[in-house]
Amino acid sequence: MTTDYLPRVVDGLRDEGLRVRTPHLLGVGATRLQPGDWLHVHWSTEAHVHHLRWLYMARAESFHQHIRRLKRRGIRIAWTAHNLVPHDDPHPELGRCFRAELLARTDHVFIHFPGAQEILQQEFGYTGPCTVVHHPAYVNVHPAPPSQAVARTALGLPPRGFVALAFGKIRPYKGLADVIRAFQLIAGADDRLVVAGEPEGDVSAELELAHRDPRIMVHARRIPGDEVPTYFAAADASVFAHHAFFTSGSALLSLSMGCPIVGQPINHLADLTGGRRIYPVGPGAEELARGLIDARQQAAEVDRAALRAWAAAHGDWADAAAQMAAVFRSA
Repeated sequence: MTTDYLPRVVDGLRDEGLRVRTPHLLGVGATRLQPGDWLHVHWSTEAHVHHLRWLYMARAESFHQHIRRLKRRGIRIAWTAHNLVPHDDPHPELGRCFRAELLARTDHVFIHFPGAQEILQQEFGYTGPCTVVHHPAYVNVHPAPPSQAVARTALGLPPRGFVALAFGKIRPYKGLADVIRAFQLIAGADDRLVVAGEPEGDVSAELELAHRDPRIMVHARRIPGDEVPTYFAAADASVFAHHAFFTSGSALLSLSMGCPIVGQPINHLADLTGGRRIYPVGPGAEELARGLIDARQQAAEVDRAALRAWAAAHGDWADAAAQMAAVFRSA
């Protein structure tokens, strides 16, 4: 999966010669910061999310009290804009409010695609400095994908037929029901939809819908890193139904494995289009079905090695760390 983003960034910054600490508690770790030091936050607002409104607000207010104290001490704040707002937020107005509060105190924002800067300005009025750091690829993180025939045998899939893949954590915002409906609109007897990932949140209705169709294979578990290439190698395309994303590490993972994507070319995915990397669609199951038809018709023409090469050139972990380190070294 793609949950190793931050550890890899931390390792890269250390390779750049920076002294990096990753305290579990901000209040404890921040006591060692000196004026001019940097605090980098990533999924800060997401950590506040809770269905109890009072607890959500208490968590967020505690975090922002720390931020205000650090700013008064001369500590600089950086944020990586991975998500514009938290996913599956039970109190979205709070998520936007606290995101705006963070941006009001941020000295620098790292973004994964150029268009993110304009979106931050439109959504939150942020006009401060930004650095585009492409989300690194996973070409060298996982083993090379096997052949499609070997992968399908390993997963128990028919050797022929179209295979679509919904990979990653199974969460409400990802629209699995639309993926299932789109697949059923176009699928024949030998076609398969593979749903692979750990459930998070209430996705029982979506999983029940998947289990009703014998052409849908559900692996509702965390997929170990050495198994990841097999899933993407077996598929003709991975499917992204959700539009409430800003950056998609899963998209880079798919391209890193040589697997094209069916999804809406917005936000981060707009930066990844071209070269049969994205089959562009609009919102909704019918549009996804159209993209799946395109993916089926063009499957034989996809150069999977070229997709992997493009992903590797788009961004790697060392380059990302070097760009971030340059900002942290600045006066």
